Amino acid sequence: MQEKFNEDQFAADLDATLSHLELLGRQDAMQFIENGYVVARQAFPRAIATDICERTWQWFKQEYDIARDDPSTWNKRFPGKRIDAYLTYSGGGQVYRLQTDAPRAFQAQVDAVGGVERFLEGNDLAWNDASIANLGVKDDPDWEPAGIKRTGWHKDGWHFRHFLDSPEQGLLTVPIYSDIVPRAGGMHVAADSVAPVARLLADHPEGLHPDSVQGSGYLVPGLLEQCHVFEELVGEAGDMVIVHPYLLHRACPNPAAIPRFISNKSPILSEPLCFNRSSDHYSLVELAVLKALGVNRLDFKHVREATPIIPPPHRDESEEAEALQALDEEMRVLANAGIKTPTWAEEYNYRSNANL
Repeated sequence: MQEKFNEDQFAADLDATLSHLELLGRQDAMQFIENGYVVARQAFPRAIATDICERTWQWFKQEYDIARDDPSTWNKRFPGKRIDAYLTYSGGGQVYRLQTDAPRAFQAQVDAVGGVERFLEGNDLAWNDASIANLGVKDDPDWEPAGIKRTGWHKDGWHFRHFLDSPEQGLLTVPIYSDIVPRAGGMHVAADSVAPVARLLADHPEGLHPDSVQGSGYLVPGLLEQCHVFEELVGEAGDMVIVHPYLLHRACPNPAAIPRFISNKSPILSEPLCFNRSSDHYSLVELAVLKALGVNRLDFKHVREATPIIPPPHRDESEEAEALQALDEEMRVLANAGIKTPTWAEEYNYRSNANL
C-alpha cells in the first residue's frame, strides 16, 4: 500500500530537481507539473522558423499548387486530415543540431527530463525541417473553444504500447514557427489531463493499446470527462512548448486564416521513467506523475512486454486486422472492469465499448 502524499517530501524532491535545472526556473517547473506544459520563450532563433516556413511554402506550391498570397488555394480538405486547410510537410533533409543551432531549446528539454544522459540521443538531439501547417479558413464556422465534447482529442504515441513509464516518448515538444494569436489554430490542451491519464496507466500495468488513446480512441472521452481546464496555446515564432507526454490535446480549425506553422517532436528516453529514485533526482515529467497520483514514491512494474506497434498509416490489411482484434479484446476487458466509453462519444467519432 502506498503512503499518503507528503507535501514536505515533494518539496524536497522538487528542490533536488530544481538544483539541476539550467534554463527553466521554479515557476516554469511548477507550470509544467501543475498544467502539463510550459512555454520556453525565444527557445530557438527566428531564422530557423523563417527558413522552415519558407521551405514549407515552396513544397506546398510544388505539391498542391498552394500560393501563399492566394487564400482561395488554401481552402480544401487534404488527404488524411479532418480539418480544412490543414496539411503537413515531411521535410527536405535539413537538420538542426539543437546543442549548437538552438541551445536554449536543447537545454529546456534537458531540464524537463532531468539531464542530457536521459535522452537516447544524448548531446545529438536534433530537429529536421518538417512542419505542420494550419493555413486556415476565414471565419470557419466549425471553430469552437476547447472543451470536452470535441473531436480529435488524443494522447500522443501511436507506435508503442502505453505504460506508466514508457520511454518511447519522453516529451512532446512543439516548436512554433509562426506567430500564433488566439483563434488562429493554436493547439488545444486539457491542462489537467495528466492526472486522469496517470491514474489509468497506473491501474493497468499490462499497458494499453495505442489506438485506445489516439484521435478516435475509446478511452479518450472518459478521460476528458475528468478534465475541467481547457486552453488554447499561443506564442511567437521561436517559442517552444514543452508538453508532458500524458497531456491530452487536439488540433483545431484556424478561423483567423493567419497561416500557422509548428512541428511536433518526440524525443526518446534512454531508460523508462522511474518513480522511486533513491539516489538520483526526479525529472519534471516524473514529479508531475507522482503529484498527479498523490504519492511520493511508486514501484511500477510491467506485467506485459513493451513491444513496438505499427502506426495506423503504415499498416497493411493483415496488420490492421491484427490491431483491430487486439483493440477489440482490450475494449471488452476494460468494459467488463467497468471502464466504458461515455454515451456521447460516438457522436463525435470516437470508438466505444459502451455496448460490450
